[in-house]
Amino acid sequence: MNPNADLLHDVQEFMVHYGFSDSTFGLRATGDGHLVRRIRDGKVIRRSSIVKIRRFMARYEIDAA
Repeated sequence: MNPNADLLHDVQEFMVHYGFSDSTFGLRATGDGHLVRRIRDGKVIRRSSIVKIRRFMARYEIDAA
């Protein structure tokens, strides 16, 4: 099983809801255009990156409201 399954689920739902492509999401969340592919591939994602991703999504949702 992919150790990033929960994160991937949340990221994919966010991208669909707000119309982000994989690369745009990665660039805006962490500055890494390959981030989503690495999450899908089950690569190790540093805790600091996970925090950045979750903060980006939370702030974006607040700003979009």
